[in-house]
Order: sequence, then C-alpha cells, then structure tokens
Amino acid sequence: MKNLRVFKSDRSKHLNGRGILRLAAKDSISKYKLEVLHIGIFKHPAFWKENVCGLLRFMENLKEFSFRDADRMILRNPWQNYEGKGDKVLTYSVFKLAIKRHERKHDGRIGPEHLATDLREIIIVDKVLKPVYLLESAPKLTSLIIDWQENIRPSHEMPADWFKDMIRKESWRKYLAPKLTKLSITFPAAYLPNTYSLPPQDFNTLMNDLTNLTSLHLKGAGMNGPFPLLPVLRLCPLLTELVLEKTPIHAPNEFEAIREEYRHRNLVKFHLNDELSSLTFHQHLTNIIAIYMPELEELEIMPANAREFKGFTLDQILKLSALKKLKKLGITFSTSDCTSNMPATVYILKEFHELRHLVISWGAMEQAFDGMFAALNSFNNGYPVHLMTWLQTALEANNSNINLQLSIKHHHQEFI
Repeated sequence: MKNLRVFKSDRSKHLNGRGILRLAAKDSISKYKLEVLHIGIFKHPAFWKENVCGLLRFMENLKEFSFRDADRMILRNPWQNYEGKGDKVLTYSVFKLAIKRHERKHDGRIGPEHLATDLREIIIVDKVLKPVYLLESAPKLTSLIIDWQENIRPSHEMPADWFKDMIRKESWRKYLAPKLTKLSITFPAAYLPNTYSLPPQDFNTLMNDLTNLTSLHLKGAGMNGPFPLLPVLRLCPLLTELVLEKTPIHAPNEFEAIREEYRHRNLVKFHLNDELSSLTFHQHLTNIIAIYMPELEELEIMPANAREFKGFTLDQILKLSALKKLKKLGITFSTSDCTSNMPATVYILKEFHELRHLVISWGAMEQAFDGMFAALNSFNNGYPVHLMTWLQTALEANNSNINLQLSIKHHHQEFI
C-alpha cells in the first residue's frame, strides 16, 4: 500500500511492539506517507508505552494517532487478578515518553532540543494534561480531545482539581487555547453522578480564551448549574459546530428582549442530545434556536429516553421553519399532538423548504391519550411504524423531497 495515508482499526490480534515500530522503519513507506493512525491495542497485556514511543519519534508525517484508549475497560472484576484495575491507557503516555526519550542523549545527558512532531490532533484519556508538552512538541496542534472517564484513580496520579487548575495556567490561557479550532471534552459526570461537570465558575475561565474555535463538543457538562447556551455563541464567534450531550442548558426567558450581540451567523450545526430537563423546562427552546442560530443547516434535539419526554408540539416545531437553510433535522414529535392530526403535520413540514433529511422519534403519550389509545401506545404494537408509513405516503403525494427516517436509538424495537 504505497499510497496509504490513513489507517484505522478498532481491534488488533497478535500485534506486538515490533510490528508497530515497523511502521516507522527507515525502509518503510509508511514512515513518510502515513498521516492518520488509530489502532486498538489496549487489550494486549504485553503492550507498554516503552514498546511504541519510537513510533511517534520517527514517523515523518503523522498528524493524528491514538490507541483507542477511550474504548478500554475502565474496571475489571477483582477475581480476574487485575486488582480491580482496568486496561491501560497509552496515547498520551506514549507522547510524553517520546519527548523524554528524544531529549535524553546517549550518554545520559538531557539535551536542549525538543521533539517536534507534525501532530494536528491528539486524544487524551484519563491523564492530566500539561499544555507545555503540546506547545513544545506539537506546535501545529489545532484539535484537542479530552475524555475524562473516571474519578477513582489515586489523588497523586490524577488530582480532582487538575482541570480547573490547568485552565487557569498561562500556558493554557495565553498560548494553547487560542490555537485550538476544535475542542472535545467528556467530563466524569457523563459516566458517574456527583462528579466534576464544568461548574459555572470554570465555564467562564475555559471559554474566555477559546476565541478561534470552529467546533466544540461537550459531554457531561452543566450538572452543577445549567450550561449557558447564548454566552457560548458570543464568546466563540467563529463557531460552526456545537454538540452538547448530557448537558443541561440555560436559555433566556421567552419574554426577554432579543439581544443582537448573541445572534450567531456562523453556526451551521447544533446538536442537543441525551438531555431531558432542558427540553421540559424551556418550552420556547425551538424559538430561541430559530432566533439566535439563523444560519443552521443541521439541527438535532433528542432526549436520552423518548419514553420520558412528551415531544415537541407542532406549534413548537413550526418555529424552526424560520431556519431557511435547514437541511437536516432530528427531533422528537409529540405523539399526542400528531395522533388524529397528521394532515397538520404534513402542512408544518411543507414550511421547511430546504429540508432534505428528517429523523423522527415519537414522544410518550399524555395520560388522557394513553387511556384512549392504549392499544396504539407509541412504543407498542408498531404504532411508530404506522405513523411513519402514513407520513411517508402523505409527503410523497405532495411531491416532497424529504428523506424520512425513524430514530433507531429511541425505537430500536421496530427494527428487530
């Protein structure tokens, strides 16, 4: 494969350190041409960071690499003779060890020069980030992915306050943060309750220096106080993609005056997923989105469980028709509002002139409807399929170009 530039593998078998290092051998074409390498080796008991740090040191054109640390087993059963410890993480450890090996001279002295890689993106799983390492040895880095999965490691290995301390350091605020165009952070609250989740005081510290971001993905934020949605739009004027998962948000009251400084004209993609409290509390959420994100082309608003959410009414969904460039929409419809009122649903969808892809989940029926339509409950007896079939037929009769799909996440039983 002389022209291979990207190699990704979720798992590997019978792979050892020697095989990994062959990628960076002097007579190997991959040493000079391979740019992206993601390979899962976290399950190999004989693999250690010392075996593969040479890969990062000697690859000439590597821009992204990881060992799929995020997919590892966090904890093992005590009777498996692992003392309760899970699979090891390698990516960031390999990066730091490669720096130390590069600086160490053959006679044991430490040299002044730094390892200079060509990395544009790095993934850090369950490790304390030290911005100085990235500034010195990944000077072209623009994409940072942090997956903070556990809060159970010894405090001397991973102090509980490491993140809030890190974002207040000059190396982050003045040098690394302004360089980033893509940032993805998964906080421990996405995995465990009552753990760190970017409280309001840390939100301002983090976001104030991310002025050049074009893509922001946060998961498990806002558990100690709702995530302020509109200030993000003002603090990140270049943002084109915003994805929030398991993150409660705060939106302004529907009676508040529209503030033009918060209206964002660069954002084209917004996802709010696996969240329930924000959807039930902010009844005017669709109107807020239509006002402050007028250039959206892709929008997805899905709760963690559609059985606990009644869905958006047709009037709430109609507010989104103000998004004149919207091409892809994923949203939960109110089953109660649409039952015996499907012609109105078709009328609403006709107002979305540019919409081409629509993913629907059907919310839980209200109690009054549930008694009347017990046999046609939205999660039983193929009722979602019945609604989708009717809607598909009606849209085709109106010469609609909308590609209609049922959410497999919320209605997986219909695909069995």
